[in-house]
Amino acid sequence: MINLSFFSECELCFAPTNLSGFLCQSCYDELPKAAHSCLYCGEPLRQSKICHRCLLKPPPTDYLYCNYLYRPPLSQWIKAFKDNHQLLHLPRLLWLMAEHPPTLEYIDAITYIPSEGVKFLRRGFNPAELMARALAKKYKLEVLRNALIKNTAQDQRFLRRAQRIKNSQESIKPGRLNLTGQKILLIEDVVTTGATANAAADALKAQGADFVQVWALARTPQSL
Repeated sequence: MINLSFFSECELCFAPTNLSGFLCQSCYDELPKAAHSCLYCGEPLRQSKICHRCLLKPPPTDYLYCNYLYRPPLSQWIKAFKDNHQLLHLPRLLWLMAEHPPTLEYIDAITYIPSEGVKFLRRGFNPAELMARALAKKYKLEVLRNALIKNTAQDQRFLRRAQRIKNSQESIKPGRLNLTGQKILLIEDVVTTGATANAAADALKAQGADFVQVWALARTPQSL
């Protein structure tokens, strides 16, 4: 468990914190947890099963696990971390992920989608990479740096579903690793349509990966 015990008051209500070190138990219990979702794409459902879209066309991801729904206050923390350079949110987001991890015993290595060059220069870091490296250290897994290549692309947040799929397919390419027979864990901060995760899974399997599991902190409904 990632220790944040140096905090003493809940960030949301100022009550004494629980083991998280930044939330009280009541506020933690009220976070928008992803209780049920599609096993392939993570789309929120009434109960955990496979959604209609994935039944008709199974995605290249073999399993997609999300901890939370992309709603406040979690969405605000993620935006502050990614867009406002508030790195103090990183250990908090990691704690929330590590509280309820997916099964990882069979995973061989962890990877992440690299940032596009201009975006990396503007932000100064890759959020998914920081998360992947911290989780790899915690679970004693190898980090694959060059498993994926990211070309210049439009920001996914400003695109509709069909545009996101095309944008991801054109911008994410396989690296030059030999991943034959390996089971790879792909770390994402937020999954929206799943287009980026699917393109990454295709690229990993093009290098021989046998199984690609996605672990994301949050998932948005497929409303776009």
